[in-house]
Amino acid sequence: MSTDLFTFGEALSVFISTDTESVMSANNYQRVTAGAEANVAVAVSRLGLKAQFFSRFGTDQLGSVMIKDIESEGVDVSLIKRVSAFSAAMVRNPGRTEPVEISYLRKGSAASTIEPSDILDSYISSARWVHTTGITCAISKTGADTVKVALDKARALGVKSSFDLNLRRKLWSESEAKVVLEPLASNVELLIGGEDEYQAIFGFSDVKKVLADANIRGCKIAVMTKGDQILRYSINGEYGEITPPKVISVDPVGSGDAFTGGTIAGLLSGLSPEKALTQGSICGASVASMFGDWTGIPRGKAGVVDPEVLNKLRSSP
Repeated sequence: MSTDLFTFGEALSVFISTDTESVMSANNYQRVTAGAEANVAVAVSRLGLKAQFFSRFGTDQLGSVMIKDIESEGVDVSLIKRVSAFSAAMVRNPGRTEPVEISYLRKGSAASTIEPSDILDSYISSARWVHTTGITCAISKTGADTVKVALDKARALGVKSSFDLNLRRKLWSESEAKVVLEPLASNVELLIGGEDEYQAIFGFSDVKKVLADANIRGCKIAVMTKGDQILRYSINGEYGEITPPKVISVDPVGSGDAFTGGTIAGLLSGLSPEKALTQGSICGASVASMFGDWTGIPRGKAGVVDPEVLNKLRSSP
């Protein structure tokens, strides 16, 4: 069966304190499902395209409910494997008035056992786009090997791909990440990273140069994000900037993945790279304006955001 997007990685049950701004004093929590690659798959699905997500989950109840959550968003979960290990989790405060503080429960998780043999050629060849991130590289050596294999397969099979640096400093050091992520950030259709991530992995003093260098390494579209600030990009050596929509930020967690999903969906729909990036910024802003990784992900058809979403954001303060 063909699909528009194939992606893989670790999904987590996220427990967010609801009665106080600190996990240290909280007694009540809300559970939601999240994870960078799953978030991107949900975004692409909500925009009216077919998305397929692979991971390994434990045979526990958290694994079962997360698979159900992802499937309820229209994402194909038929390739998922269940293994004898625990499903990953995250505990955090809501971050409304205090900075977001995260505790991970993922070392040795089911998803950390993902290995290259999990990704069959048919998974790649049946997709129009393959998306990977640095988070999968961080959770285990086999995860990093799997990302490399998936990107290599995509290139060999002529399938477009993207790589999000997604540096998670709670999972590994910047020096460890640089060794693994720098060589992977080449020969992809779309390279995404925050300003601090580009700095950590590549080191730079000139934004235009580091983005142009990414183009030279075969990344057709290289994007540097900075939250709600100006988004900078280079497309085949042509530099540009986009100002994201201004919204009242309620919860920025997940907005980067929404940006990625919105951009990929736009490119798959036939939008120009500039318009796809603009759509991505709209999706990211929409998520940041609401609480939760998925809540604000907009709906659309054939990969394009519904016009009413645009009108709503235009009328925002």
